[in-house]
Amino acid sequence: MKSYSIMRNNFLLIALVFFTLSCTKPDPYVVADFDPLSNYSSSHDTITLDMDLSNAITRGISIPSDTAKSKYFHFRFKIKNQSREAKKYYYKLYYQNESYKFNEFVIDTNNIKRYNPRASQNFYGSWHDTDPGFHETEFCSPEKGFYEILDSIRIVGNPRNEDKYFGDPLQNKFISETELNTTAERIRNTADWLTQIEDKATQNGISVSDQIDLDARWIILYDRNNDLNNFRWKRNPRVGTYSFLLVVAEEGELNRIPDFIQDISVKDTISGDYHNPYHYFLHQPKKLLPKIQVLKSDKYLSLSAKLEPEKGIFIDSLKFTKKIADPNFNQKCGIDEEHFLNAQFEQYFHHINYDYKLENIPKAVDVVNDNYTQAQYRKDSIQYSAEGRIEDHVKITESPGKSVGFDSGQDAIFIKNPGSHGDQEYRKENVGVNTRIGFTYGKFRAKIRFPKIISDDFVWNGLTCAFWLCYQADEKWNERGACKEGYIPKNSPGKEGRRVSTTAYSEIDIEIVKASKYWPKSSYGDIENWPYDNALNGNVLITCTNWDLACREPENFNIGVEKVFYDNLDFDVHRWDDWYKALTIKYENAQDLTLGNIFYYEIEWKPEEIIWRIGKDKANMKVIGYMNSSNTKIPDNQMIAVVTQEFHYGLWWPTAPFTQDFIPFPKNDITGYIYDIEIE
Repeated sequence: MKSYSIMRNNFLLIALVFFTLSCTKPDPYVVADFDPLSNYSSSHDTITLDMDLSNAITRGISIPSDTAKSKYFHFRFKIKNQSREAKKYYYKLYYQNESYKFNEFVIDTNNIKRYNPRASQNFYGSWHDTDPGFHETEFCSPEKGFYEILDSIRIVGNPRNEDKYFGDPLQNKFISETELNTTAERIRNTADWLTQIEDKATQNGISVSDQIDLDARWIILYDRNNDLNNFRWKRNPRVGTYSFLLVVAEEGELNRIPDFIQDISVKDTISGDYHNPYHYFLHQPKKLLPKIQVLKSDKYLSLSAKLEPEKGIFIDSLKFTKKIADPNFNQKCGIDEEHFLNAQFEQYFHHINYDYKLENIPKAVDVVNDNYTQAQYRKDSIQYSAEGRIEDHVKITESPGKSVGFDSGQDAIFIKNPGSHGDQEYRKENVGVNTRIGFTYGKFRAKIRFPKIISDDFVWNGLTCAFWLCYQADEKWNERGACKEGYIPKNSPGKEGRRVSTTAYSEIDIEIVKASKYWPKSSYGDIENWPYDNALNGNVLITCTNWDLACREPENFNIGVEKVFYDNLDFDVHRWDDWYKALTIKYENAQDLTLGNIFYYEIEWKPEEIIWRIGKDKANMKVIGYMNSSNTKIPDNQMIAVVTQEFHYGLWWPTAPFTQDFIPFPKNDITGYIYDIEIE
């Protein structure tokens, strides 16, 4: 009887299994063999490409580029219809930058995944043209088996076609000398017009010739075509690693996908913002997407960019406030259309703050090479009374192209602070170049040979060498994310400064100066045993700064000196007061290990942290500074790289052992070299 009961139970179990299997329906369709980069091969899971920047100035960056063998990434997948009737299927390919992104979700207090609104700031896209929706397959018959689907995509700037990145053609900003001279001549030959110009010149305190030049430029730009274009270069693709997401749906299920997911250029009507499709398809409960197939490829794309100094330096006359009367142009440096279209660097013209003035001793010395001593410095600072000093300001060049250029022997761009030798006037002149192609986030690494700035007796020549990132344009399209309590604009006074919710200004610095490695006593909370160093040694300070414009949003917003920890390292971060617009770290390094030789400087700028590094070679970089979003507001707009050599006022570094007024004018040219800048 017992044996019969066991047999009966086994029979019921087997019957139940068969019944269950007979009731389990196969998937209505199968998607397989997804390859997002089928026309690129690699022995690894990641395809590595350098961005082609040849058309980036006016068209923005496209991957693949216009000059590539194929202008598109070809992708393929197979689909098998397992239903009882022929059907069409609908598909879309999405891509997203994974290196520099905000996570698509956050975990709330109930341990539930919620959409992270900041993920809408990630760089993601889909079709390379204006087609917003899903593409459709042919009718797939159940009898045929697998169908192979072939299509293509291209990674481009402004992939969501956002209105704020549209505008007038960039070429409309370029003005040829012929066009400028013709318009200026029209002004001179129109009596009433010329009278107005003369009155305006008097009011502005400039020459009539310079006022004619300014008005001619305004007229030319005003008269030009104002047709709107998609300025994809205003939101360039990011460097780093990209993933690919394939979504396939039947027609009935397609209608369940919200419009703002099907078309990434559409905003969610509830939030009023864009919604990241990666969150919708990867982090939604599966029950909401029962008949939608989502495949994330295990094949990735890695992109990097390298600026090319050999393509020359553009002189932007719109940024040079005077008329260019004495240019120093050549085949590698110029104002012409060829340089406008092709040069990846341009001369940087410093803004001179006339609130600060120099009262310099009337003497020119090569401080470094002539070994100007501390005794000489003290003697000269006493010898020349205030009446005998030269009252002036730091200057910028009067001859664009004269202090910057390309040195073919060094295969590098040179920047040169001119000396006051021979019959040259005494002058302290800032010089620099900046890149012309903007990026948001990345590991910016520069190979530079900055000149030495202190003598053997440790006297500073007054020069600050800097590699830094700066906002690309002071325009609405380039404004950074809002600060809830407001930013204090860069040029507004501190405590009395009016706060604004957003601004285009952003800046991240590496500056090399001569100052103490410590801060004043007040920065340490007036403790008795505050650290002190007079800086009279062979070291220089490499300072790391983020200009957060005093946004108090970060939870650990600090005043004075506070510790920040990173990877078993600790750094003293410093802010002068509640209204001060920047947070700074000091790192001391021997001059002989930093300046006078080729050296690498790196700013790794990420959505929620900034890491500063230096090194003799890029394979062995040392971390010298670190900040994150808990103690400073990280910029998120598009920036360019800048390399400068400038005469800072000593009061900007209160711990500097030397005063700019008492440091002699440079007798000889002081030259630095930029070999390359790469972003990855």
